[in-house]
Amino acid sequence: MKLFNIFISINLLLALVAPQSFSHPTGEASPELTVGLAVLKDNADYHAARTAFVSVLEEKMDFHVHFKLLDAYGDLESYQKGLKRFVEEDKVDLIFTTGTRSTIPAIQYSSKVPIVFSAVAAPVKAGVVKSLARREENVTGTHCEVPAYAQLKTILKIFPFVRTLGIVYTRDEPNAEIQLQDFQAAAKELNLNILTASVSPDCRSEHEVAQATKKIVDKVEVLIALQDTSLARYGKGMVDIGLRSSIPTYTSLTHLLSAGALISLGMDFKNIGAMAGEKAYKILKSSVPPGHMPITVDQKYLLVINLNAAHKMGITIPIQVLRTASRIIK
Repeated sequence: MKLFNIFISINLLLALVAPQSFSHPTGEASPELTVGLAVLKDNADYHAARTAFVSVLEEKMDFHVHFKLLDAYGDLESYQKGLKRFVEEDKVDLIFTTGTRSTIPAIQYSSKVPIVFSAVAAPVKAGVVKSLARREENVTGTHCEVPAYAQLKTILKIFPFVRTLGIVYTRDEPNAEIQLQDFQAAAKELNLNILTASVSPDCRSEHEVAQATKKIVDKVEVLIALQDTSLARYGKGMVDIGLRSSIPTYTSLTHLLSAGALISLGMDFKNIGAMAGEKAYKILKSSVPPGHMPITVDQKYLLVINLNAAHKMGITIPIQVLRTASRIIK
């Protein structure tokens, strides 16, 4: 697959005195730093995080920053080649990644270039970092984990008598399998059953997600879209099958609400992208080592309810749930 590199230049105010960066020597003139924006397979939430990240640097940096975007459209080999180009040819001063599958190869490839990640659901369990606390590594970032127990409790507030849930996930993807295990453990505590179906790691279509969903949709009462790469990009395939079968879809990926998902308890990806931008600013502006900054998360979860989807399926959302919603789609 052809590797797509999109070059985005953002011209910022030039500083009279050039500050020192983490891995970029200070020159007498104002420096031009290069930041690589890396994503294995993009989606709307990743885009929101990346846009917020760039906006922070655009607003705060007082010298020229050159941004280069690597979107491999799900092709791992092309992605790895793009990372190599970032490090060896472009000599980037920092790499920003979105998602677990985008972050792990970047960390494996470079132990020197600062890496700031965002939208990683379980950074410790996935092996992205050893701890959320301070470390001596070249990695920091923001995660987007919403506890599985809290997500299931949210579903039960709307469907108190539900007993069987269906999850479609990407097999052999650490992020997806970790979340699945968390949901299974939480479901056991709540006396719920979970049926599963999987898509391949190189899933590239809504059709594949839809076919997997068809295997379980007639046996479940609610579908759940995990924060994994395939569902984030092609989750509409699940939502469409659910709508046809009058089975609601719950997701922590807010962009799937526009496709017809019923409810979401998740992160504001703009916020976690902006938080990652602040970390990058400290690295580039003040030479703060990435490992000196803990992995953080936005503690404010967004509860979004899609009343259009509820109406289509004849579902009544309890008034007490509506009152606690961050946003309601009408």
